[in-house]
This record gives sequence, C-alpha cells and structure tokens, in this order.
Amino acid sequence: MAENSGPRPVSPTRVQPSSDRWRIPILVIAFAAAFWLLREAYAVVMPAVCALLLALAVWPLASAISERMPSRLRWLGAVAGLLVVLFFLGAFVFGIGLAGSQVYDLLTDLGPRLEQQLHNLGLPDLGLPDILSDGPDPDSTSLVSNGALASSAMTALGITTSTLGGIVLILFLILLMLLEAGNWHDKIAAAATRGRAKGGAGGSGDRAGRRWLEIGRSVGEKFRAYFLMRLVLGTATACLYAAFLAIFGVDYLLLWAVLTVLLGFIPTVGSIVSGALPVFYVLVTRDPGTAALVALGLLVIEQVMGNFVDPRLMGKRLSISPLVVLLSLLFWSVLWGVVGAILAVPLTVLITMVMAHFDGLKPAALLLTDRSSFEELDRYIEPKR
Repeated sequence: MAENSGPRPVSPTRVQPSSDRWRIPILVIAFAAAFWLLREAYAVVMPAVCALLLALAVWPLASAISERMPSRLRWLGAVAGLLVVLFFLGAFVFGIGLAGSQVYDLLTDLGPRLEQQLHNLGLPDLGLPDILSDGPDPDSTSLVSNGALASSAMTALGITTSTLGGIVLILFLILLMLLEAGNWHDKIAAAATRGRAKGGAGGSGDRAGRRWLEIGRSVGEKFRAYFLMRLVLGTATACLYAAFLAIFGVDYLLLWAVLTVLLGFIPTVGSIVSGALPVFYVLVTRDPGTAALVALGLLVIEQVMGNFVDPRLMGKRLSISPLVVLLSLLFWSVLWGVVGAILAVPLTVLITMVMAHFDGLKPAALLLTDRSSFEELDRYIEPKR
C-alpha cells in the first residue's frame, strides 16, 4: 500500500497576546512608581493612612452615638470617637516622654560603668559622647559646650514640633472622616451607579456601596482587635518582665516595662529589642553569669507569651501569614521608618481586605493570609457582628 506522501497539517502556533507579554513589566513599573510616591509624599500620605485606620476603629462607636442623637447633635458621635482616639494617643505620647526621661537618666548612669568595663577588658578608649560620660569635657570652651547644647535643644524642639503638628493633622482628619462617614455610602453608590451601564443596573451602585461598607467594617474590627490585643499582651509581658527583673535587683524597672509595651506594637523586632535592652544593662552593670540568667528568663517569658498566650487571644482574627508579616515589616520600615514598622500589620490587613472583596484580586489576598481555601478567606473577611 502506498504511503500518503501529502503534506502534513501544521498545528497552529499559539501566539501570546501582547498584553500578557507586557503585564509583568507594567506591574514592576507600577510598583516602583507607587513606592516612590509613598516615600516622597510621606508628609501627606502617612497622616491620612493613620487617620483612616483610627477612624475605622472608632467608627462603630461614633455611628452608634450619632444615631441616638437628634439631627442637630449628631456631630457629638464624631467628637466622642475623636476623644477616644485622643485618649490613646495621649497615653502613647506620655509613655514615649516617660521612657525618654528614663533613658536620659540611664545613659548618664551607664556611661561611666561602660567605660570601666571597656577598660577592664583592655580595650582602648572609644571616646563616648558627653551624655555617656561624667559630663562635658572640662578642657572644652563654654562656647563649644553651649553651642552643642543649643544644637541638641533645637533638634529636640524641631522633632517635638513636627510630631505635635502631625498628631494635630491626624486628629483633624479623623474628625472630618467621622463627620462625613454617613454620606460616603450614598456617594459611593451614586458614583458606581453612574459609572455602569444605564439599563437594568440600578442595584450595582448599592452593591458597590455595601462592598466598601463591609471593607470598612472588617478593617476596623480587625484593627481594634490587633491594637487592643497588642496593648493587653504588651502590658502583661511588661509586668512579667518587671517582676522577674526585680528578683535580680535590676534598676529602671519602669523603663523596661514602658519600652516593652511600646515596642510590642512593632512585630517580631520589638519583642527582641525589649528583651535585649535589660540584658545589655545587666551585662554592663553586673557580670556575664547574671546577664545570662536574665536573658534566659526573659526568653522563657517571651516564648510563653508569644507562642501560647498570643495565638489564643488573637485566634484567627488577623490570620496574616508570619512570612508576610516579616516582609511587610521590612517593606514599611524602609518606606516610612519607625511609623512604618508600627503600621506594617494594620496596613497589610487593610490591603488584604480590599483585595479579598474583589474576585480578580482574591488569589493575591489568599497568598497574604494563612488560609488555604477561598471559603476560609470568605469567612475571614466577614466582619464580626
């Protein structure tokens, strides 16, 4: 039988659409542009983000009070929410000021001991700053000393002024957000309705409004849970630290307790620093054996609080992957410094919540959480009633 020598059919070659080829470069460029914008617009974006998170946290309280007031007094709900935020911000600033004064006393007391330790180890004089020594160099002129003192005072004044200015701006933004919160549902619904097809899509705007309302409620609920649990766990850990350090007669117990509470809002790194600082102080003022015992005891406390108490209190309210938490900490710290480190987890929750409410972005949201299915993700994003 003769073989068929005709030409064989050629299978069609699948041509990749040009949009797919350019998708990754466009995403990289968009990410770089967003990073640059967030970094350069720090003075504007950071207060707005802080105000948004805090406003969402106190939104249920403000809304509940406003609904029980006559129309002319509904602004009292926004004022009540602002007062709650002001209370916690005031406590936070007071803690920073208290820790700062304690740190100054510690440094003036620790300096001579550190120099003596270095001398005992046979190390050369490192030329510690005046604050870590017995005082200003007696051989230096008063003009130089006064100039250095004035420069330090002006630097502290500038930092204090900028911090207070940022806090005032955040509080003002929170008040405006709470006052206008009641209108945003209607605004979003109207904008979404106008942007869609005119025929038969009247309910799409209302669905869009409800979607963003659910996002706001979910983010607010999880931010409140995160903040309160960090505060409770930080306070409990601080009490255990202070009690354990008191057994060894370590000084500055109030300082170590306040730093433990404040640094507890920085994930991972904060607990390491809050435990390392008293160990370093004991190493300088005592002996290596005592420092090792203190380090071991603080490590046990931290492991118990971090691995047993924390998961049971937080449960599945955040459910952000630990790897994602660490990467977000690095990203936001590089972007916004200490403020970025504090906001790393809340911002990650905010981004995850927004993406989880849109079908096209749900796979990315699933990757950011520790959930393993979209059904679990849907239960995670549902706000607690």
